Amino acid sequence: MTTAAITIHPADPADYAEIVDILVASYAEYQTSFEQSDRWEAYLKDIRDSLDNPHLTELWIAKIEDRIVGTVQLFETAHHAYPNFELPIDYPFIRLLGVDPEWRGHGIARELLQRCVQSAKEMGKNTVYLYTGGQMLNAIRLYERFGFIEDPEFSSVNGGGNAICYRYDF
Repeated sequence: MTTAAITIHPADPADYAEIVDILVASYAEYQTSFEQSDRWEAYLKDIRDSLDNPHLTELWIAKIEDRIVGTVQLFETAHHAYPNFELPIDYPFIRLLGVDPEWRGHGIARELLQRCVQSAKEMGKNTVYLYTGGQMLNAIRLYERFGFIEDPEFSSVNGGGNAICYRYDF
């Protein structure tokens, strides 16, 4: 843990460029797991376009002093998070949790997840969901340490990879 205070704030549109930079840097370690470069480029485009999703309920940033070091998106439902897919998960849904690689290991991701749980409680819900890729082993460890469990009903394996659905009940 860092001795500097981590603060969580709603993002402002002025933060968007920095948020995209953090997301791209935080997901870069997975580039080699994309077998085709065009799939990686499509993934990066999805990351960049995610801030324009009209269904984005909450966009949080983590700061240490005045520096943005992490971000996370929260949607009211899975369908809002992934409007091109029919996902019957009517609970808050977390997307694109990212922490600046220089700041990993300081509890930032945990604070962002906790903020999402608090927001879900404020929505009157008792569960929050997310998807992660099977190749994202560091993310999987983080989620499982936090208390998320796999929901096999919504996990899938297809030609595009292994999408693991996790839920956290509180």
